[in-house]
This record gives sequence, C-alpha cells and structure tokens, in this order.
Amino acid sequence: MDPAAFFYTSCVRADGWRALTRFHTDLEYQLRIQEGFGVSGVLGALMEPESAREGDVTRAGVMIALYSPRYFRDRGAGLEWSVFRSRMRHHEDTRGVPARGCLIPLCWKPVTGDEVPEAVRKSVEIPGAFDWLRQYGLESLAASSESEDEARYYALVEQLAKTIAEAGRTDLEPLDAPDARELSPEFGSEGLSQDRESADAAEVPEEALPADEEPEDTGIQARGPRSVAISYVGADQPWADWMKEVLEQRGYEVRQRRWRAGREDLRDAVAQARDEAERLVVIFSRNYFAAGDTSPTDWAEVFVESRDRASPDVLVQIDATPRPLLVRDAQVVVLAGADLLETEELIGELLPEPPQRSEDRGSGR
Repeated sequence: MDPAAFFYTSCVRADGWRALTRFHTDLEYQLRIQEGFGVSGVLGALMEPESAREGDVTRAGVMIALYSPRYFRDRGAGLEWSVFRSRMRHHEDTRGVPARGCLIPLCWKPVTGDEVPEAVRKSVEIPGAFDWLRQYGLESLAASSESEDEARYYALVEQLAKTIAEAGRTDLEPLDAPDARELSPEFGSEGLSQDRESADAAEVPEEALPADEEPEDTGIQARGPRSVAISYVGADQPWADWMKEVLEQRGYEVRQRRWRAGREDLRDAVAQARDEAERLVVIFSRNYFAAGDTSPTDWAEVFVESRDRASPDVLVQIDATPRPLLVRDAQVVVLAGADLLETEELIGELLPEPPQRSEDRGSGR
C-alpha cells in the first residue's frame, strides 16, 4: 500500500467543508498514532469529476465514502465509487478472496431509502459497526461541541482507524488510467455540476495534499507590503488553501510555506516564512503542535519572544487542542466553533484590506 494514500475520503464539499476536513484530519492523526507518522490520507471532494480517473482513489488502500443525499447525486463521487469498486473486483478475480472492508460507507447526512442508488444499495445497507450513524449522520457529531457528542465522535474515529488499518492489509492493486477511463459512474449525473459550483462559493476550497507530497519550492521571493506567508503543516492543507483564497480576494499576495517537520525545525521553518512576506499567518492545530521534535522553549522563542516585531505574526487556531505550555499566553485567535462567515470576518479584522486595494475600491477601479 502507498503510505501517502493510506486511505481516501470520498465526499462532496457542499456537505459542510469545515466538518469534513475536521473528520478527515482527526482520522489521519489517529492512524498516524497507530501506524506511524509516515502514513497519510487523501481528502477527495473533487473540483472536476473526471479527475477521479487519474486521482488518488486509483491507488488508495481504503476508501471512506461519506454519503448523503447530495453525495448520491454527485458525478465525481459516483466515479470515485466506480474506480474503487473496480479495483476491489480485480482483487477478488485475481486472488480469489474478497477485498473485505476496503470500501467503508459512512452516513454523513441521513438518506431515505429511495435516495440510495440501486447500484450501491447492497454496499450501503450491509450491516456493520457504524450502522447507528444512519439515524442522525456523522456530520452531527463532527460539527457538535457538546461533550457527549465529542466523546462518541472520538470513539468512532479510534474504532474507524483500527478498521482502516486492518482493511489496508488487503493491498489492492492500483488502477491504470486507461482502464479507469473505460468506467462509468455508479451514480450521479452531469447536471449536478451546479451543486458543486454553489458549494465552492460557500465552502472552504481545495483538497488536501498527501502529507509527504511537497509543493514546488520556488525559493525566497521579493517581499511586498501586501504580501502574506502562511505557515502550516501538510494535514492542514485545506485550511491553508482556503485562507490563501480569502486573503487573495482581499488584495494580498499570498505564499504558502509548509513546515516540513521531517526536514527542518520549527525555528527555521518560521524564519523562512517570515522572510518571504511582510506578514505571517500561522495555522495552529493539533497537527501543527504534534509535528517535529520541538521543545517547549522553541515554541516560546519563535512565537512569544518575537511579539515585538514591526509586523507581528497573526496566530490562528483551527481546533480546540491545548497549545504548548509556553505559548498559551500568546495572542491567538481561535477559529474553532465559528461558522464560515464569522471566520472570514475574524480574518478580515486581523488582516484588513491593504491600503492600495482600499484606494482602488474607493476610486471605482
């Protein structure tokens, strides 16, 4: 199995991108605790349905299908399902044993019986350990801040991670692009592209990169008064992508600076990000705090002792994980619990539109 695609989360971003990314990231983190930090998951929610024929679903070891009424109308999800089921059938035909547990349907939002396509009904309705989700849906847990729901949610994530690890040992063969191009979607239609476009306008964009896949390094570029660098770790790529789009819409030049914790320490990663732009946004999260071999004094040196810089860092936290002890008094804006509009407003307060953009708007240009 490719450790960079240990599992694949098939979903549609219009079903609530924030809760979807939280679930995927939490599941990936739990798997890394179990299997080692070299494994990663891939978050689907394709922008272009046909890209499923050459995407990570053609090589991932396990597919989690977060189904909902919208999911079953989505052509991209239907192609992902078709590609993965083809790989399972090939395994069964060539090895003579079922690819048991490799496709894991989970109810994200409740569906009625007539909303389940006949082609996948058997897979969706087969009895299993997660049947209880069908009443309210996994989203209700992933989006909840109630302590009882949180406990059930994390228990589910832990159980699911064990299920994925076991199923991943099946070792499905990848599907070649020519073979994938011959497949038809199991469900969904061309006409649902409008759903996808409307979701893009309301939800956080872009899919996550595998944690070991490096974006192209173009070196340090010239800084500008309207430039912002984003420091983050690979598991939080969806947030970095969304934040980049929000800031670009406000008139900033944005550069993503991913912290490659296996190759550089925190001080070097943040120093290089600061060198690349006038302002620095740091995306704090459980993943960021767990990355690298970072001592408590390193956190303080990088984020607390540097608060008097001419252009102070903007520290945002996307979850409720306790911060390292020596940075708990740092000025951090916690986005956990805020909806999408509130989050954009908070970012707008931290980084208002740069002066030139405001002047252009005022002059009608």
